[in-house]
Amino acid sequence: MSKAISAAVAAVVSNESVDMFQGQPVNSSLVETLEQLGREYWAAEDARSVAEKSLAKCDVSLFDHVKGLKYPDFMFVRKLFVTGCRDKGAETDDAASKVWERAIGRITNSCGFVRPKSESKDAERIAAKRAEEVKKYEAKSDGMLLEEKQALLAKGDVKSLKAAQAVAKELERREKPALEAVVKDCAALRDKLIARAKEVAKLGTDDSVELLTAALNALSE
Repeated sequence: MSKAISAAVAAVVSNESVDMFQGQPVNSSLVETLEQLGREYWAAEDARSVAEKSLAKCDVSLFDHVKGLKYPDFMFVRKLFVTGCRDKGAETDDAASKVWERAIGRITNSCGFVRPKSESKDAERIAAKRAEEVKKYEAKSDGMLLEEKQALLAKGDVKSLKAAQAVAKELERREKPALEAVVKDCAALRDKLIARAKEVAKLGTDDSVELLTAALNALSE
């Protein structure tokens, strides 16, 4: 091919629109890879949207079936629900039960569902006893109960020790909400620390090592 023809061909090629990536013409492999990634993302997003709509529909149906039920009937629905999950592929009753608990949690939050309580005589007796104990101590502060507990322990007789145990249970009941809140806050902070540590580690700089070492030392003290 003459130089003139080669130059003409080069001019035509250079004038055509060519996609570039990192300074090089885009190859077909990259195009197919990225387009396939887009397809898979779309399929995943679409599947999630369908799944969310299906869950919402199921939650409404479940709420319609369990609202107003007494405990035995509520547990009967749970039994059939778990069986259905197992039929569809849940490997264990525990795995199926977790699906149930998540569903009940959603309708509790979104529909105001109130889970029925056991109506067995033992359960009613225990609940009544707890209510009496709460009422018995409601006028006393935590400090007063601590003093009462110490005084009962100091006596040392069987009756006093039993009463001290009851006071200890009331103090534990009062502390539980605060303890649960602390545990929840700690879990949230833990997740943030892990996420931040991963971000810092990815930087791979001297500063990253210093920051992670300082954080480790602070937590080790």
